[in-house]
Amino acid sequence: MPTPKPATFSRLWPLLRLEWPAVAGGTALLLVASAAALAYPQGIRIIVDGAIASRDASAVRGAALLMGALAVVQGLAVGGRAWLFATAGERGVLRVRQELFRSLVSQEVAFFDAQRTGDLTSRLGSDTATLQGLLSSQLSMGLRNAVQVVGGLILLVLTSARLTAVMLAVVPAVALGAVFYGRRIRSLAKRYQDALADSGHVAEEALSAIRTVRAFAAEGAEADRYGREVEHAYQLARQRISAASLFMGAASTGVYAAIAVILGYGGLLVAEGALTAGALTAFLVYTLLIAMGLGTLADIWAEAMRGLGAAERVFALTDRVAAMPTAGGRRLDRVAGRLAFEAVHFSYPSRPDVPVLRGVDLAVSPGEAVALVGPSGAGKSTLGALLVRLYDPTAGRLTLDGADLRELDPGWLRRLVGVVSQEPVLFSTSIADNVRYGRPEASDAEVRDALRAANAEAFVQGFPDGLATRVGERGQQLSGGQKQRIAIARALLKDPRILLLDEATSALDAESEALVQEALSRLMEGRTAVVIAHRLSTVVGADRVVVVDGGRIVEQGSHRALLDQAGAYARLVERQVLRA
Repeated sequence: MPTPKPATFSRLWPLLRLEWPAVAGGTALLLVASAAALAYPQGIRIIVDGAIASRDASAVRGAALLMGALAVVQGLAVGGRAWLFATAGERGVLRVRQELFRSLVSQEVAFFDAQRTGDLTSRLGSDTATLQGLLSSQLSMGLRNAVQVVGGLILLVLTSARLTAVMLAVVPAVALGAVFYGRRIRSLAKRYQDALADSGHVAEEALSAIRTVRAFAAEGAEADRYGREVEHAYQLARQRISAASLFMGAASTGVYAAIAVILGYGGLLVAEGALTAGALTAFLVYTLLIAMGLGTLADIWAEAMRGLGAAERVFALTDRVAAMPTAGGRRLDRVAGRLAFEAVHFSYPSRPDVPVLRGVDLAVSPGEAVALVGPSGAGKSTLGALLVRLYDPTAGRLTLDGADLRELDPGWLRRLVGVVSQEPVLFSTSIADNVRYGRPEASDAEVRDALRAANAEAFVQGFPDGLATRVGERGQQLSGGQKQRIAIARALLKDPRILLLDEATSALDAESEALVQEALSRLMEGRTAVVIAHRLSTVVGADRVVVVDGGRIVEQGSHRALLDQAGAYARLVERQVLRA
């Protein structure tokens, strides 16, 4: 895995390079606005000298008109500059968000086993929002204040080199303080973003499982847990605020002390006749412009460091290369549906020292329905995960029609496999959209046909909005049986060559199970099916039963033959009958 590149300002430039017309236009307007701001004190100089020294009323009026015109030009330029930079920044971050999400959904499943959803959504949300501020307003304001400081310094030297030397005595200290402060803020900002992500994870976990929280009367415990996380974030924020306050106080003291020195020394120069009153006034205005510019640059530098801290977290994900690709590889011209597990060993990447499968050998013929049974934790669902290539075997191989799955195009392979799980995941869209998930181009008529075959048409028609009925988050507005039948309709519409049914009826009541079982029977016709099952009703109809225990296949054969053997399968059936 390549090491992510550090987040630097040069790394951010490509995000704006595609927006060069807006950036160029904004920069041009920025120079116009800065020139108008820097010319403004010259009008003040003319007015002061004209009113006090020469008492030239026409010069005063001309300078006042000039200042009014400069104010209009500056206002228009500032507004245009802000709009262009903000638009360019928003478009740049739009691409970052798109690239980040594309990178996230392309990562291998093992990556998500080791990550927290709240942390990932925090990077999509708060981190990219922080980055957006850096690319738009902070970049624009930073350039504006930098031009203001540099231009002001040049005009100060032209106005009075002696006074400028006095003023510059404080600048190196402020600049060095800004660099130190920026490094400190960048570190604190990254830790603060991590702490916010932790609190977001706690909140998301509690809210997504609110029924469980309520059932265990754990509202107080969850509130305390969230409180501890946000308290940690608050303590980091306090450290950042303390650092900011210390620097701002020191910088402000230095700047205002410099102004006091400049006023005193400048007054002496005016008294000596070496400087006019208007020139001293203009010098003071330039000094204030530079002081405000430096102060703003210090704030912008701190925010930029915070933005780079967020950028590091974002780029760490966008740069990450998935260990398992989502596309690329062979596609078979014809698929019969013959599956084979050949000496398959497997351990989950997050627990490499815990073997889950230990040398599994299993062949499934085209069109055959094989039921996998066994105690919880035996490895049945893991076999299913390998079948859709959510993971690759640690050792051995899994083949489709003799081709190693690792050589096949993963996206093409997954389109061949239809999955119906114990707790099907529906998205918070309409019923039609959920059924179309595997075939977005399907017509409403095809969706209705799939619902009819899945024994779901009747209850869907009973909803006021029919196919347009929204199912809520994770399908919570539907019953368990209704969700299962929607999932079966989704698999039917996809028309897969291979089926993976992972305990698809284990959580249903008898009536719902009968309807779902009938729909599953239609779904399995003519297809290779691997059925992970606990219920006897599901197992009886299988062509072959495979008993998995301890990561190994311990028995296989027909339901009747295995019962006659009075082995592991017979004991499983006996325990189920006794429980019933």
